[in-house]
Amino acid sequence: MRIIIYNSSSFGGCFDYGREIFKAFQKKDALHSCEWWIPENASAEGLSGVRKLFVSDRPDFRSKILKQIHFLYRTLMNPLLLYMRLAAAPNSVVIFNDFEQLSAPLWVPLFRKFLIRRHVFSVILHDPDRDAYPPSLAWTRFSMKQMMGIMDVAFFHGYLPEKSYYKQNNQCHFIDIPHGIFPMPDPDPAFLEILRKRVPESQKLLAIPGNIREEKNYQLAIEALQHLPDCHLLVAGSASNARVNIDAYKQQAEKSGVSNRLVWIEKYLSPEELAAVMKGSDVILLNYSDSFTSQSGIFNVAVPFRKPVVVSKGKSSLSKMVQAFGIGTVSECQDAEGLAKAIRTALSAKANPWHWDEYLSYASWEHNTSLAFSNLYLAKAASGR
Repeated sequence: MRIIIYNSSSFGGCFDYGREIFKAFQKKDALHSCEWWIPENASAEGLSGVRKLFVSDRPDFRSKILKQIHFLYRTLMNPLLLYMRLAAAPNSVVIFNDFEQLSAPLWVPLFRKFLIRRHVFSVILHDPDRDAYPPSLAWTRFSMKQMMGIMDVAFFHGYLPEKSYYKQNNQCHFIDIPHGIFPMPDPDPAFLEILRKRVPESQKLLAIPGNIREEKNYQLAIEALQHLPDCHLLVAGSASNARVNIDAYKQQAEKSGVSNRLVWIEKYLSPEELAAVMKGSDVILLNYSDSFTSQSGIFNVAVPFRKPVVVSKGKSSLSKMVQAFGIGTVSECQDAEGLAKAIRTALSAKANPWHWDEYLSYASWEHNTSLAFSNLYLAKAASGR
């Protein structure tokens, strides 16, 4: 069986996930081959079977308008480049680790007419609730129905919402698989020293690392800081898109009188720097808003460091994992006092090492790809492709 993993992003959680399943799939003896197709600017040093085929997702523009134009260009161009490559490829199982939802009504008809009889298509629904995806709910539902209509298998992590676009294709099999644990390098000592200098020894460090996006509830965390005088809050990462208003959060901190206990590091963190954040922090805040329904990549970075996490009580699998394996606390109420109480509990509680080890085993990449491989094999056998 040949597997092709499609990634249109060159960084972030989806890219890291694609790299790890690519490495895990390559270890399986039953595979004829596995290739990872990524953007031209992506880094995949030391890996064989990687093909850089798609438009860069990190344009050298400062203008927000130019960045948005480039995003639209990528959204249209990458599926066409994928189509041309697949048209010349032998029968394969294609895993959409990324997908261009916005332009799906344009590229899906090509795939359905010319490729669906040759290839088996599968998708990984990292964020399964697509209703908030721009430009509108009507377009989201239409575009997702188009895309899901060609899928033979859809993978999700713990939670799949009841959506119309997941019900219209009776041939698609939905499979729950663990997310996987991201391996991390040793912490960057210089970056770790920067954190230690910014935070007094008497203070606990709360961290919200990774791409800065509204769903991470920075506003609520800043409010909660008023109830936690012995804590500093670290926000470390780069803005996920041009719509993120970092200045508004800084102004809120000024008005709340906690700006002196708020540490901002606005940059894309290298793996070594992210490891330093994990090592230097006491609690990782993953108190996402209700609109967040995916599994968290940051959660699976924090776990190997055995750092307690604080998560919101939502519909995603995140709170279920934390409660089931005893590796953090759940904020029952979406208000500042409720979040502060959950943080206090996380700071005072000592996690049971047995639960950490149990989760690490459950969420291994070997377990992830074994489940995926068996279901993809069955789908391919049933389709005769």
